[in-house]
Amino acid sequence: MSTHSRPRTPNPHLGAYYGIVTSAFLSLVIVLALFEQLGWQQMWLAPAMLIAPLLLYLAIAVAARTLNVEDFFVSGRRVPPVFNGLVMAAIVVGGTGFFAYAGTVFFLGFDALAIGLGWAAGMLAATVLFAPYLRKAGAYTVPAFLGHRFRSRPLRIMASLLQLPPMVLLLAAEMKVAALVATHFLPITYPLAVAAVGTIIAGIAIAGGMRALTWCGSAEFVVSALGLAVPLIVVSIMLTNLPAPQLTYGETFAPLQKSEITAGLTPAQPEELATALPAAAPRANTKPFLQPFGAIAMPDFLTLFLCLTLGTAALPSLLVRSGVTSSVTDQRRSGAWAALFVALFAATAPALAAFVKLLMFQDIAQFPATVPPTWLSDLSALKLVFARDVNGDGTIEAAELLIARDGVTLSLPAAAGLPFICILLTAAGGIAIALAAAAAHLFTLAGSAAEDLIRVVGREMTDLPRLVVAWVAIAAAALGTAVFLAIADVDLLQAAVTAFAFAAATFFSVLLLAIWWQRCTRLGAVLAMATGFAVMGGEIAFGDAFGSGQARFTTVIAALIGAILALIVGVAASLLGGAPSPAEAKYFEELRDPGGEALYDRAQRRAAARP
Repeated sequence: MSTHSRPRTPNPHLGAYYGIVTSAFLSLVIVLALFEQLGWQQMWLAPAMLIAPLLLYLAIAVAARTLNVEDFFVSGRRVPPVFNGLVMAAIVVGGTGFFAYAGTVFFLGFDALAIGLGWAAGMLAATVLFAPYLRKAGAYTVPAFLGHRFRSRPLRIMASLLQLPPMVLLLAAEMKVAALVATHFLPITYPLAVAAVGTIIAGIAIAGGMRALTWCGSAEFVVSALGLAVPLIVVSIMLTNLPAPQLTYGETFAPLQKSEITAGLTPAQPEELATALPAAAPRANTKPFLQPFGAIAMPDFLTLFLCLTLGTAALPSLLVRSGVTSSVTDQRRSGAWAALFVALFAATAPALAAFVKLLMFQDIAQFPATVPPTWLSDLSALKLVFARDVNGDGTIEAAELLIARDGVTLSLPAAAGLPFICILLTAAGGIAIALAAAAAHLFTLAGSAAEDLIRVVGREMTDLPRLVVAWVAIAAAALGTAVFLAIADVDLLQAAVTAFAFAAATFFSVLLLAIWWQRCTRLGAVLAMATGFAVMGGEIAFGDAFGSGQARFTTVIAALIGAILALIVGVAASLLGGAPSPAEAKYFEELRDPGGEALYDRAQRRAAARP
């Protein structure tokens, strides 16, 4: 089995294959919708709707199985740009964005756009600053790139270890959200759901590595897009008469403001950023949707935006996909597709949140507390919404309607009175994108363990031992995360923000220096990474020691300070130390040339040609 690059072209039938996948999924939805109208019980509809797509993903993984190292780690370097863009967008958004971000927009309105805009800007920054050059480098992991760039195995090991916190946090968040959604509709316990999710993503990753993740992830993105778009478009037609919610939800602002006033909402005052983001527990909505900077002050809004921008741009599980396209040009195109998809989602979530809020608040104003609307009873049974007439005035006000942040997306079909199959469609879409993101984070952890930790010790390992090490690392990472979720209470949004903050502080500056400054040295790279990680580690361990009261030193502020200090320290250490070696300088010059073979593939080919 050869590890060097082989000239292969993408399968010309991919479009037809995914057309079949889309048609099959829609056919399943239509058939189950007919069965619902014929009287099928929900207890039969839910397993069929949620389990059938899982079997499809596993079938794709089996079809994409491989024992070739290049296929396993970089999908043969022949993924078309649009399909790579689908998976990259799924990694950034994930189940956290599908559920937690949409719920945050519901509670914070305008102020929550800092998250969506940060993801979209970060995706664009990654496409411009890092991804094309990582594609030219061709390394299988981000730590491997840094190790090759600075000719340092210790630096490579260090980078691999420092990417553990963000990857573990994101993996845990995505596994948890998929498991939680499953427990709402299937008769299984949360620990069993976590174990099932871990088994599925580990099975996909072991079967075909990056190749299986790519083709399963593309199918999962299609399912998630349908799960979000179909109910939302139907509701948009109901409320605005047009099937373009991103462009028409502004028509609902006037009735939304009127219903908010009727429900008792008044202008809110900004909180500290550390406490402004809503938690997962059901809570009342206290801020008008359109009030700008009513929950988060403008400086905090910008801080959150910049933190997520830098964190997204330097996210290891996103950047590792830079090596799967056939050329630097294709990688730029895939980044453009991914930025478009992320921006589209960032623009879609506000429409969803506005529709849910309008439908709920209009109804609670019309119905007496003794005769709640049907959706309230249905969502209460799913433990997503709770209401109680606390003041005994015979009505439900905004302060008496408690809504789970991560249940807002699932609430849209119910609040609009759509069939139960539409709720299941949204649930299947959320599980799909959570699985795609979780598998990517899992593979990044395990792939780096196999390539940057184990292989550094056994440099002469042949293909099969390398794959066996990767398989063991995948299984161990999935099992370890499942155990972590069993003992730790992970908040999706908090975990995601912290993970992006770690990526921003630890990796953004060192990647910027490594790719854009030839004078950067091995010492500068080491100290830059260490500085950023130390600032974040100090904030996590001793957050209250850095500040108090209104000036609290929050995670996102720590990330920006860490990134700035890392850049300063990296520049200073590089200038004060010796000049880069001739090998480092030559590598940098070749990195700037977008044409030709990937540097890693060329090195592998030369090594294989030696007697």
